[in-house]
Amino acid sequence: MVKRIGSQAWRVQVSDDGAIVALGIRADTGREYEVLLGAVDSTPLVTDLLREMVRTHRDKPPRTFGADAGPNHAKSVPVQPLSTRIEQAGGDPVLVLDFGGTVLKVAVDPAQLRQALSTPTP
Repeated sequence: MVKRIGSQAWRVQVSDDGAIVALGIRADTGREYEVLLGAVDSTPLVTDLLREMVRTHRDKPPRTFGADAGPNHAKSVPVQPLSTRIEQAGGDPVLVLDFGGTVLKVAVDPAQLRQALSTPTP
């Protein structure tokens, strides 16, 4: 299991029955790792992984990507969840994205979301 990731994922493979998700990762050192996630236990692993990434990068400036790298790469396309809903957790809205086997919960700051939606993107 990879505890800390120094760069972005570079390959994701899912079995036809959805039972296994293979996440390929290339670290800053150039070494490559493969993390296998079972559909049943993937939710806590993915959530913990993302939480650790947020914690690690919280105090750093936003990462910028080149014209054909990361989210700007031609093959980088948004993922469409199977269903989306809003739940309440402690009085705060939580966006729940169901990808069929993995459910990702994202805390939402309504003021920040409104500002982001009203700001035109380049």
